[in-house]
Amino acid sequence: MKKIFSFFAAALFILNMVIAPASAEKTEWVDKDYNFKLAKKVIVYDLSIVDKTALPNDIMADLLKEDYMKNAQRPKFEIVRPTAPPNIGHPVEGADLYVIGELLDWHDDSYVRPGYTTWENKTMTRTYRHHDGSTYEDKYTVTVPVNHPPRTIYTSTVRVRFGVFDAKTGKRVMARDELRLRDDSRNGERGIFGRITKSFFDDFGKKLRRD
Repeated sequence: MKKIFSFFAAALFILNMVIAPASAEKTEWVDKDYNFKLAKKVIVYDLSIVDKTALPNDIMADLLKEDYMKNAQRPKFEIVRPTAPPNIGHPVEGADLYVIGELLDWHDDSYVRPGYTTWENKTMTRTYRHHDGSTYEDKYTVTVPVNHPPRTIYTSTVRVRFGVFDAKTGKRVMARDELRLRDDSRNGERGIFGRITKSFFDDFGKKLRRD
């Protein structure tokens, strides 16, 4: 029984190494007593990039801000552009809600995936000779070890935090902090960032729907 358990544990470890190229951690809080459906106008402030040191250049920063606003415009609510910087936690005139977004982490990294061995089926052919000199072939399957050497895995990591506030009171009514990491990715942060922001604004838009 112990041998069988060890076999399956090893198989599971190898399977995770092969088919688990991404991971995500998402923490979300929503004020269950707040009626989002009453909101009609939403101020969406520009993306705040907390640390620009890992960005390749200022052009990327501008592109991210554009991507952020494009995803903010996906849901069907009226967006009001701000006339002043955000005053987080305080009332704001001109809308029912306001949204802030902060880019907290953006970087490339790498690690070495250790070598491992898998057992794979291989089809073989053997030839038989009859007494009259004729031959025929027989195919059969054998299980053989396949060695996979250590490999450097490049990763892309992005973390974004969102906050939604009632504009009349300044009270926070929704928050989300999402971290995504993708293996076998080099300079893939922009695509990950787009998926994070799209997911947030789509979910936020569903809360405002009145249909």
